[in-house]
Amino acid sequence: MIWNDLHSLIASHNKFLISSHMSLDGDSIGSQLAFYWYLNSLGKEVTICNHDAVPAKFTFLHNSDKMTVLPLKGHYDVIVILDCSNPGRLGWDIGSVSASDIINIDHHRDNTRFGTLNLVDTAAAAVGEIIYDHFLNCNISFPHHVAESLYTAIMTDTGGFRFSNTNSRILKKCADLADKGADCAKIYEKVYASHSPNALLLQARIWSTLHFLLDGRVCVMEMPYSLVDELGAQLSDSEGMSDYTSTAEGVYVGMLVKHNENQTHLSLRSKGRIDVGKIAQKIPGGGGHSNAAGCTINLPYTQALQKMLSIIEKELQ
Repeated sequence: MIWNDLHSLIASHNKFLISSHMSLDGDSIGSQLAFYWYLNSLGKEVTICNHDAVPAKFTFLHNSDKMTVLPLKGHYDVIVILDCSNPGRLGWDIGSVSASDIINIDHHRDNTRFGTLNLVDTAAAAVGEIIYDHFLNCNISFPHHVAESLYTAIMTDTGGFRFSNTNSRILKKCADLADKGADCAKIYEKVYASHSPNALLLQARIWSTLHFLLDGRVCVMEMPYSLVDELGAQLSDSEGMSDYTSTAEGVYVGMLVKHNENQTHLSLRSKGRIDVGKIAQKIPGGGGHSNAAGCTINLPYTQALQKMLSIIEKELQ
């Protein structure tokens, strides 16, 4: 049984590193914090380190101040990678860290099973749900701040319970997390309804770029990375904007495109007909879910957009 394998591996080691994908989101953060608490409760020595800092809206979560940013330091017995389909999405070279084992816990269907132990459940709405199931199945009691981390993980990866991965199973689990101390109203406000003035200015500028392509079947918004510094905002202030690109009638694929002179990152969204995960996989290092995915193209914005549109146009035929 996979839970027994997980317990055995953890029991036989002491020093752990936890990490997740670049551009941290609610699931990657909530899952890391819940697993951090779990390992600490077992008396383990635990470090959390990621490519990027915690976005301001998630700093209300307990122990978020324990999440450090590269460079990595020291030796670890085990690396725990959460919510990351392949090592390329970490933003750091996993081979540069000496460790005897890798625990890979994920829910992405394109996960490459790169771990010594792979706990991949593509039916899970979030990695936070997998960790919740682990705690539940193993009768592990946890404090209210862990319930809030797990609730945040699940809430954000279901788009605030709007996406198609929201169902009665998910709602029952979140109800249990609320019973265990998760403050649902507070979490929603912190994540979705607390913006700095500069954040709203950034979002307004992004909205102003909205346009439709391929006979209205593709919706695009774009953001030069330089705009963040220009407005005194944070990169994380643009999180969630990509979700709006697929909401217009007649749109099959939406995308928020962030770029600098030489590199373009595309956050792709779909409401079902087009599988944007498969589209993203056509770019090296890209991937994700059928309705939400992402990739990075090492080209300027105009060239990268044309390359992506040519891929999308073939899928629309």
